[in-house]
Amino acid sequence: MNTATVSGPAPDAAGDAMGPDPVHVPVLVVGGSLSGLSAAVLLAHQGVGCLVVERRSGIGSHPRSRVLTARSGEVFRSVGLEPAIDAVSRRPSGWFEARTLADPTYTRLDPSGDPTLLISPAGSRLCDQNRLEPILLADARSGGAKVLYGCELTSFEQDPHGVTARILDRSTGRSRTVRCSYLLAADGTRSPVRDSLGIGLRGRRGEPRFLSTVFAADLDPALRGRRPTAVVFPGREVLFARGTSRAPLWEYGIPDSPFPAGACDDEVGRFVRERLRRVTGLPGLEPDVRSVLRWGASAVVAERFGEGRVFLLGDAAHTMPVVGGLGGNSGIQDAHNLAWKLAAVLHGNAGRELLDTYDIERNRVADHTLWHVLATVRGLPEALPPETLQLGYLYPDPAGGPDAGPCEDPYRPTGRPGSRAPHLWLGHDGGRMSVLDLFGTGFTLLAGPLGQRWLPAGARAAAGLGLPLAVYRIGGPDSALRDPCGTFPTRYGIGPAGAVLVRPDGYVARRWETAPHTRTALEHAVRTALEQPAALSPEPASNAP
Repeated sequence: MNTATVSGPAPDAAGDAMGPDPVHVPVLVVGGSLSGLSAAVLLAHQGVGCLVVERRSGIGSHPRSRVLTARSGEVFRSVGLEPAIDAVSRRPSGWFEARTLADPTYTRLDPSGDPTLLISPAGSRLCDQNRLEPILLADARSGGAKVLYGCELTSFEQDPHGVTARILDRSTGRSRTVRCSYLLAADGTRSPVRDSLGIGLRGRRGEPRFLSTVFAADLDPALRGRRPTAVVFPGREVLFARGTSRAPLWEYGIPDSPFPAGACDDEVGRFVRERLRRVTGLPGLEPDVRSVLRWGASAVVAERFGEGRVFLLGDAAHTMPVVGGLGGNSGIQDAHNLAWKLAAVLHGNAGRELLDTYDIERNRVADHTLWHVLATVRGLPEALPPETLQLGYLYPDPAGGPDAGPCEDPYRPTGRPGSRAPHLWLGHDGGRMSVLDLFGTGFTLLAGPLGQRWLPAGARAAAGLGLPLAVYRIGGPDSALRDPCGTFPTRYGIGPAGAVLVRPDGYVARRWETAPHTRTALEHAVRTALEQPAALSPEPASNAP
């Protein structure tokens, strides 16, 4: 048995916010910020019930994370949240350098436009975290998840059959017992759950030296119609565009705060206003300061992302510098990777060994991403482009094929097992759709234009497995899905009669360059992806990619 105390002893009185004591739920999520709410949304869409407990009284007012990468956009597009996110976000317009915001000309620091729109149906967005979280909260609750604010995990113990947790209602001082099959710790960079499990960190914690201020002000006299994503000033001071075009806000950040923790609010406010007048070039500016935050740029990865029935995600698993916004987005991808695996196990479609692949896959991605983020900060030539870190990371081949390394160029996708299924636009029903829009909560088989024999093979495999398996033919005679440029086979590395098996999270599990057309081949591939060996005859070697 694994027993851990997360904070002080919980009161003995029982609260009533969660119903009868003990509460039984498949998954308990500790932490209701970006990663925890993403996990709740994705679990709900997989038909898995969960309870989220968050010690804060509600969603924070400080916008915090700002960049929503193309891969995160694809994740939320897959569960129907793209329109709601579009309404509270904007597209990046570019980073610039200037002496003051009122300078007549700016120097551009990055390429114009969003290059990820060439390889993703979603593209990148600027979406403040305090605007995104209400969307996730509403969707999670509509899907059946229960999210409680002002509630804190105080202790937990796990045994071979589940986890028993004590939850404190901070408003009443009462506590309840929650019994769950699995516990997800999304409780931040100083994760009490991670510390209780004795899981160490690789890297360095940052001291809270950065000062960030969110404010409202009319900056049009300095901008004169310009709409930059961010402007960098001498001394590495940065002004970020926040909010939306209809409700603009700004964030000002400096790398070296002169104030210790607990500094007087009035003193900090006077300092911030003086700095804002200088960097904007508007000496009469009277900004409406909404919030001030001090934080540190940590660069750490947990030694392992779980133990037994407890898993770490988001900042509890890895904390990264803010460059590129990859820290919060990595937490979204953690949740995406873990949600379908938990669903497969809880629904009886896979053994618990499938959950071991979460650490195998996501820990390597975190290490690789952090290294290149730090290389970018230091200006090293080895630093990879942000699009590669967003869309090009690779998982090991689930069938045990040669390791292709941690990433590939997403502009030249291979379709190899372990890679993100490449995006391309398809003609459908008089319009167009991304091939990524075909992926649902189960496995998907994509056949080439001459792969019509895969359709009955897929139906037989689904019946034999007792699992949903969607099968589509891309292009070819009488196909409802047209491939106008004929690029599907090339982008996925197959022949016209070949096929690709895609996991529920949009990653390639298996591919066949030609067609074995056998139920056994498909069943073997799905079971391998689920880490669930079955008493099947070995797949013929000639079917290997």
